[in-house]
Amino acid sequence: MADITDLPMLHDLDADYSPQYVKLARVLRDKIESGQYHRGDSLPAADLASQYKVSVRVTCNALAMLAANLYLSLPGPFRSHAVIWQAGA
Repeated sequence: MADITDLPMLHDLDADYSPQYVKLARVLRDKIESGQYHRGDSLPAADLASQYKVSVRVTCNALAMLAANLYLSLPGPFRSHAVIWQAGA
């Protein structure tokens, strides 16, 4: 799998020109749906940014997108997003 930060080649018809935060949200959604992240798991933005080599802002936007789609809870003060999605729900 290509890194989220990789730019597509100029003449690649199958290139994904989606913003980085959308690409990251897709990767995280797939991990949630496959069971790599379980209900209640915390997803700290700084850790994910480091792991996927993107900025914390990109990570926060990806997490906000997942929260809007009911995969994650909204974080409270001094708290990270947590997985709320459950298979079959």
